[in-house]
Amino acid sequence: MIDQSRLLRAIDLRFKLPNAVRFLERYDQEEKKPKPSVAHRKLRRLGEQDIDRVVEVNQQIGPESFAKVFIRHQVMAEIDPGGPPKDIMHEYFVGMDALKSHVFLDVELRGSGNIFNQLTITLDRLLLDAFNDANPSGSMCSINLNVESVFTRAFEVFLESKADDAFSNLAFEFRQANVLQQYDKYEVAANLIASKSGAIAIDAIFPETVGIVNMKRLNANMAKIFWRQGAETILPGFAKEVDEMQRNGTRVILARVDDDLGIEVGHDLGITMFQGFHIDKLLSSRDH
Repeated sequence: MIDQSRLLRAIDLRFKLPNAVRFLERYDQEEKKPKPSVAHRKLRRLGEQDIDRVVEVNQQIGPESFAKVFIRHQVMAEIDPGGPPKDIMHEYFVGMDALKSHVFLDVELRGSGNIFNQLTITLDRLLLDAFNDANPSGSMCSINLNVESVFTRAFEVFLESKADDAFSNLAFEFRQANVLQQYDKYEVAANLIASKSGAIAIDAIFPETVGIVNMKRLNANMAKIFWRQGAETILPGFAKEVDEMQRNGTRVILARVDDDLGIEVGHDLGITMFQGFHIDKLLSSRDH
């Protein structure tokens, strides 16, 4: 039951020697920092009162300030082999780092089970309320929601505030596991979004599960595969499935990319859309 990836980090030095050096340098720096006292590090489990606290903070500061403090965005970039990264769209989401810094100072969010799911549905509502403040220009973007959130009053209000084609620059990201759990609701939600010219992205597809879910049947415009440890050996075995997705009209995005190897493997699979901290660094270097 122990997630050993939290205890160990395996680095294949044949491919990732520079990454290994950087990781060890960062680790050494972290170890040299003063450690907080045990009292300061004691955390409690997430509770329903914490969800109420987030809602209260939002009411106190308003959607505009909530967007500035709590809503994050990350670019999805087109990178052709040998070419520079090009901004395509941004994903907007409520940053857990911001919540931990401002609201959940003494709360352990991991391992909170159903309470955490309830929290994410509440955060969906707050994201929808503040979305126009987060993306006032209406530029091409995506928002990550639970399927259940499409059936809330917050989504209804969000929908009413838009023109019939107002979702033409907007993609709704739903986690693959959530889609399977709520498939009946997903079908209704997907049809509603399509009727408003919106796009659907299936999020959180792990390398081992590529091809298990039929993206064409889900009418998915995009599929986001998470890059993680070992993906460089797993994903090549699903080249056929990735190719079939893209031939059927589902654009594949490799997300959470943290090194050049992710881009190399992606290109080998015919993927040219990427997202992750490494992509952020490439774009930052390009701009400077």
